[in-house]
Amino acid sequence: MNINNIHDKYIKTVLSDINIAKKFLSSFLPAEVLQFIDLETLQYAETDFVLRDLKEIFSDMVFTVSKKDDSEVYISIVLEHKSQPDDFTAVQLLLYVAYGYYKQYKNTGSLKLILPVVFYHGKQKWIFKSVEELIEDLPPELKVYVPIFKTVFIDLAKFSDEELNAFGDSLLTAILLLGKYIFRPADLEKKIKLIFEKLNSASNRNLIYPTIVYTLRNIEVNVLLKIIDNLPSPLKSDIMTAYDTLIKQGMEKGMEKGMEKGMEKGRQEVLTKAVTKLYKRQFDIAQIADIMEVPIEKVKDILKENGLI
Repeated sequence: MNINNIHDKYIKTVLSDINIAKKFLSSFLPAEVLQFIDLETLQYAETDFVLRDLKEIFSDMVFTVSKKDDSEVYISIVLEHKSQPDDFTAVQLLLYVAYGYYKQYKNTGSLKLILPVVFYHGKQKWIFKSVEELIEDLPPELKVYVPIFKTVFIDLAKFSDEELNAFGDSLLTAILLLGKYIFRPADLEKKIKLIFEKLNSASNRNLIYPTIVYTLRNIEVNVLLKIIDNLPSPLKSDIMTAYDTLIKQGMEKGMEKGMEKGMEKGRQEVLTKAVTKLYKRQFDIAQIADIMEVPIEKVKDILKENGLI
């Protein structure tokens, strides 16, 4: 899976929970926007506005929401794939928004406002520049020809942990902290205990498992294992279940790769790594054999070869 797809899939999973989407938008949309819309009417729209040429740059989630006069607008959360700032993102976004209006016109013959919300959580802070700011030194008589539209630009790096915590929802705070530090492994290691404490106190349990899986895909397992003993039992159990699942998936991928370069060697390497890690986590031999779906004797042989028994 492409690395962007890993992050996109998680963010889309999170925002598909309509209550989290409402809290996300209520936290980040400007007050002057919130006064005109009713977030209680927020619904996921079965559409997207991403042209083929933009798919390597953006993905999106599009919602509809009613204005106070009952007419609807689109709120489009655009997920930014770039790992670092790009001054010309506004030009690409212009194409995105224009296609959104064109698609509406072609499909319905009418237009709803598209309110773009760009979500970026890369390493570097980003000062977003509009198209108007990119075309410099124009006299007023020519500036009127520049396409102008406002964008809500969210750069998580600009928010302190205290500001993210102030949003008041434990689950949302955990998700945003994870997004803020996911590309900064050293900082994530320092914050992982706080993130999982927030996660554990969340009343909505539906997103806990996908958040654990996403974390495990982006952090050294030994970092998580350092804090696991200090976590409550239900969360500890969820982490180990996700860990076991990913180990199995890793073994299957190792087997597929091994078909080309010695299938058995690839399988053995992954199996050895999984067995030794589980044993060090104090799983007994029978449990390891059951989890990995191999004979007990095979587990014993691996542990003996690695000097663990």
